Amino acid sequence: MGTKRIDREPEEVREARRNREAEILSHVINLRKLSHQSAGELTGDYHDLHPTLIYAKNLWDALPFHEQRWLECRAASMTSRGAILVGRSAARELGMWVISLTDEPVELAVPSGGTSPRRLKRGGMKYRRMELRDDEITERNGCTITNFFRTFADIARYHGFLEGLIAADYLLYRGYDPQALRKQMRRLGPLHRIATVRRCIDHAVSNSDSPYESLARALLIEAGIGPIQTQVKILHYFVDILIDGWLIIEIDGDIKYEGPDADAVRKREHDRQKQITNKGYVILRYPADFIRRHPEQFIAEVLQAIAARGAVIA
Repeated sequence: MGTKRIDREPEEVREARRNREAEILSHVINLRKLSHQSAGELTGDYHDLHPTLIYAKNLWDALPFHEQRWLECRAASMTSRGAILVGRSAARELGMWVISLTDEPVELAVPSGGTSPRRLKRGGMKYRRMELRDDEITERNGCTITNFFRTFADIARYHGFLEGLIAADYLLYRGYDPQALRKQMRRLGPLHRIATVRRCIDHAVSNSDSPYESLARALLIEAGIGPIQTQVKILHYFVDILIDGWLIIEIDGDIKYEGPDADAVRKREHDRQKQITNKGYVILRYPADFIRRHPEQFIAEVLQAIAARGAVIA
């Protein structure tokens, strides 16, 4: 779909993701494939992915949130004949950036537009009534899912601007052309909340380095804070977000300060920050998950910094 530009996601990242997925799936137990003797040997506690698919609870509890959600989506696809993974669930399968700001049930659509009452009673499933063209559907590892563009569009429509911008940034990160996205948007027709899809495309950038940077920028846009620049070079460093030419927002990755070289990383960051602030910039630094958990506080602190700057100037 569309014209591809530079894909910024390294192939080794995708290869690592495929290997990790295979490792996780290797621990899924399909009860239908067990003999009576083998089933009798099952001991311990298990997490039910489906009435016929189980996963050792200690292994399940050890999975990070995004891998648990991905495995639930894969299990639903494996056991839902004719159903199509859509929205966040399709994004999980495609490896797109996802930060779910509300509960995240498995999202499915069925071509007939109907639903399975038995499955609806299970909970954890959201059946969406939608019309999908053949060119909006693809296959991945035996799963039927919406393609990259339609997945982004449905995230924007169903989950709003914040999550939609994260998905749009990911498409540009992967090399998709904004003009091609606009052409695809026109082919959606008058779908509900199409204006949110358009807004996400208008604000998307190709140089966001993480979904948390995209979320921070989306929150700033929603709050009317700007102008905003991304990945700006200052001295010989790049900063994540620059507001109004002087206020820097830095988002620290989850593992940035872990590992045997953590002290050296902290020292380099301290030296970098000192050089930049000596040039008159103000830096606000946040752990990645803080942005998701405390968006109101994040925006309040940015506004406080802006107000303090104005007070000093006055």
